[in-house]
Amino acid sequence: MTEPRLRVTDAVGQSWDDPSDAQIQRLFAGLNLSCPFLALLRLDVPSDSQHYLQVALNDDLTMVLEYRDGGPAAHYRAEIPLQAEYGGEEIVVPILLDWAARRPEWRRTLPWQQWDASREAPWKG
Repeated sequence: MTEPRLRVTDAVGQSWDDPSDAQIQRLFAGLNLSCPFLALLRLDVPSDSQHYLQVALNDDLTMVLEYRDGGPAAHYRAEIPLQAEYGGEEIVVPILLDWAARRPEWRRTLPWQQWDASREAPWKG
């Protein structure tokens, strides 16, 4: 049996290994304020680096995407000012699917900004 290459985890701790596109779409559609995020984690990368993409709902149901491609210098975020039902899904789902499939198109979809610890996690500064 081969080792999984991708794992998706939700806010309540459930996880799925090597999910299909349909599963990723269903998991995204199930986001709500009780289960406000999904994290896609690459398992087929060196263990000393982090490679993930995650989506989180804000309280107003707009979204934030965050990705990391290795170390702290490769940590980025982007805001999705639309709720899923008002167009956000058309932006976010293709990014999730492209990232999972290693298609580079997802990088060109949003204006990604370097993740700033003082802004994102001010309690750690």
